Amino acid sequence: KTVSEVSGSGRKVRPQKGGGTARAGHSRPAHWRGGAKAHGPKGKIQDYTTKLNKKVRKMGVRHALSQKLKEGSLIITSDMAAPTHKTKDMYAMLDRLGIAGKKGDMALMIDDADPNDAENEASVYGGLDVNFKVATGNLKKVKMLNQKGCHVYSMLKFKKLVLSLAAVRSLEERLERDL
Repeated sequence: KTVSEVSGSGRKVRPQKGGGTARAGHSRPAHWRGGAKAHGPKGKIQDYTTKLNKKVRKMGVRHALSQKLKEGSLIITSDMAAPTHKTKDMYAMLDRLGIAGKKGDMALMIDDADPNDAENEASVYGGLDVNFKVATGNLKKVKMLNQKGCHVYSMLKFKKLVLSLAAVRSLEERLERDL
């Protein structure tokens, strides 16, 4: 807390002259016990994030996608619909792809499911298949995202990137604007 944030009055602590001690205005300066913290954290005001322009962020996503393609760690599937919500079945399926098992790689799975295209509209929520989301929820090495939440950091953090065709179409549409 700064001097203005520390509780205490602004009353003069002692007389200015005649006491033999140094002059003091109030009891909240940083060098006093119970006083302020000199150059302390400012809380919500203190923000070290840097702003990047939208075009630069889009360019970063394009470069991350092309880098994953060059590395051979980009997997594209027709859709990410799971028949069941069981983690065991999902684990077995992902283990065949070299994802999530004991020796498998960490993977980011991106989907953009449309509730109108699904057989059951309740099976899609937030652009993700509910069964698929629930089944991958307990797998430590797998993270499921909608294409809107896809950004460079999450792409580069995970070894493999799995995209559905709907997500590829949405990403193309989103990234082709403002070229």
